[in-house]
Amino acid sequence: MTTIPRGPEASTALGPFVRAIRSHMLVFGLVTLAALAAAGALLAKRSPTYEATAELLVTPLAQDDRTFLGIPLLRDSGDPTRTVQTAAALIASPVVAQRTALALGGGATRQGIAGSVVVEPIGESNIVGVSATAASASDAAQIANRYARESLALRAELLSTQVKAAIADLRDVARANGGVLSTVDRTRINELRSVRDRGDPSLSLSQAAEPPAGPSDAPAWLVFALALVAGLTLGAIVTVLMERLDRRVRDTDELITLAPIPVLARVPSVRRGERGGSALEVAPGVRESFRTLGLQIDQRRIERGGHATTIVVSSASSGDGKTTTAICLSLALIAAGHDVVLIDFDLRRPDLGRRLGLDTSKGLAALLTKDATLEELLQPIDKLPPLRVLTVAGGSGEVANMPRLTPRLSEILAQAGSLADYVVIDTAPLGVVGDALSLAPFADELLLVGRAQNSDRRAVENAVALLMRAGTPPTGWVVIGDDSARRDAYYYADGGGSAYRRGRRRQHSAVG
Repeated sequence: MTTIPRGPEASTALGPFVRAIRSHMLVFGLVTLAALAAAGALLAKRSPTYEATAELLVTPLAQDDRTFLGIPLLRDSGDPTRTVQTAAALIASPVVAQRTALALGGGATRQGIAGSVVVEPIGESNIVGVSATAASASDAAQIANRYARESLALRAELLSTQVKAAIADLRDVARANGGVLSTVDRTRINELRSVRDRGDPSLSLSQAAEPPAGPSDAPAWLVFALALVAGLTLGAIVTVLMERLDRRVRDTDELITLAPIPVLARVPSVRRGERGGSALEVAPGVRESFRTLGLQIDQRRIERGGHATTIVVSSASSGDGKTTTAICLSLALIAAGHDVVLIDFDLRRPDLGRRLGLDTSKGLAALLTKDATLEELLQPIDKLPPLRVLTVAGGSGEVANMPRLTPRLSEILAQAGSLADYVVIDTAPLGVVGDALSLAPFADELLLVGRAQNSDRRAVENAVALLMRAGTPPTGWVVIGDDSARRDAYYYADGGGSAYRRGRRRQHSAVG
């Protein structure tokens, strides 16, 4: 079975992201602008914040020190980092926050102080930083210094009680021994008195906090830079989600990526000023695209020996433009001097008869009777005798005739081929229903019609997969609404170029 290789874009990791952003550029831009606007609003409402830091020096006692045995002073644990973290945990406490709030007054509260002060080691040093934030530089320095001093004062008070008890115990032991203190005990008492009078020897104020020179908030340029990055990232995520939820093919490149078969014709959009009053009035740009398609098909017909050629026209989705393609291609072949039989084989939603203003009461289903012939059922088009059309009424009754018509397709198409150079068949969308598969084996040319912003991705993949499994790969794409075909107006004659340029300024609508 023939296989269709994936297009080069399918293997590109960034391809889906780039395509999603390009397809939803407006949304992408709006999300990014919203992020920047949010950053601007935040900066407008933000009050400056100042931060000041007081530093406490940690000087732990040696592990084998016995002078302060039983006194809860900081001792060297063998791990400097752990020792400093222990000191930070001793300093940061609700009691210190309460004492600081009472000392500062002015409405300060324990919760407010606790929320504005951070106690943590500075780097890998033996310094503990007491950092405070406030609305002014002086207040930040005052809170940091007061918190540091209150923490040392609280430590001194707690140690003082225990030191007094330790001194009393030493004196009691001395009295029990005749009231004489040993030299060691005298030394211990002196050291304990030092702690009682001066405070914790393992913690001391190394450097008081100074009012900062400027606010500690992130500068405006950094806030906007971060908002820009966040906006671009969020915008990309939103567009990718939109792309995944929206199953429509975005452009011709994506259509070819999904099914990399040749593009035989790129049909431009039809602008309001160029639209005719009937299906037989074709805009110059559209006419030229189908003329090019007809030339390609005619060349292959000649290579096959000039025999009657059957062209099956299908699409992936409803509304892609397959009926328009069948009509316009028929007109292009007639203009080239050929006889054409145009058959409506879309039994579910036939549109040829209505578009061409023909009678649909008798048509394809009549071929199931014994006395009806194809030539009798073909309807001519006024002023276009080389074109004859076989219509269909449509509806559930016609669909029910499908199993009876299928065995006779070979006979019907043989009759049509004996009456014309080309038999053009408009079928139901293959990506939706499989009716066209019964015609695929008889097709000399099997055209798939696709339209950006309309064709369903899954329907495209399904249509191609069905044809490949049936062993009848499509000849190529007819892309509707591809404005790359409007690059110039060379095909306009007799001043049509100026009309074309005027038409470009009008709102346009795609071929339907």
